[in-house]
Amino acid sequence: MARTAHDTRDKLITIGQHLFAEQGVFRVPLRTVIERAGQKNTSALHYHFGGREGLLNAIIERHNDGIEDERAEMLARIIADHAEHDIAEIVRAFVLPFARKLETEEGREFLRVIAQLTDLFDFWDDGPPGTPLQAYTAMAMIAAAIPDQPPEVRHERVTTMLMLVSDALALRARQIVQERQLHLSNDAFIANLIDMSVGALQAPSLGA
Repeated sequence: MARTAHDTRDKLITIGQHLFAEQGVFRVPLRTVIERAGQKNTSALHYHFGGREGLLNAIIERHNDGIEDERAEMLARIIADHAEHDIAEIVRAFVLPFARKLETEEGREFLRVIAQLTDLFDFWDDGPPGTPLQAYTAMAMIAAAIPDQPPEVRHERVTTMLMLVSDALALRARQIVQERQLHLSNDAFIANLIDMSVGALQAPSLGA
């Protein structure tokens, strides 16, 4: 059966995700992705994605639809229950759909890719299209639920929470891949990560 353009695109995303997770988003030569995907046409990747950034965006989009759908349902319940100031519930709505990616090999690769993009986290409040809508909504709700802090501190705390969550999930993903000893079950790990995130967001200001 002849390979279609969709098949080629899907293969490039799968191989790109694997190599980015294993070797680094900005270290893997695009030629390596093309060769591992079995493409003789060296322009195939640029044809489908335009370059590295386009391929990276396609990898993220492949996973974000499911994450965003679950997050939208959780945020809708929070709003319906008038619990917009319950920071623990909002953090849970942000973290849990993301953390479910620990359950599959592809999901674990995705988490390891995302953790390499920390330089972008400080732009979380730029809003869509740079940030998925439900993720942006959750982060904005988290910032609004932090009491007695100026806007610049709220921004910094959300940025730091993003780094904490992404790094912790990526480490957990690597531990699973490497078959290292896990001290907590996935459920306990995720619950603890949510608790730690809430604690960091609500920490008292001790500086001047």
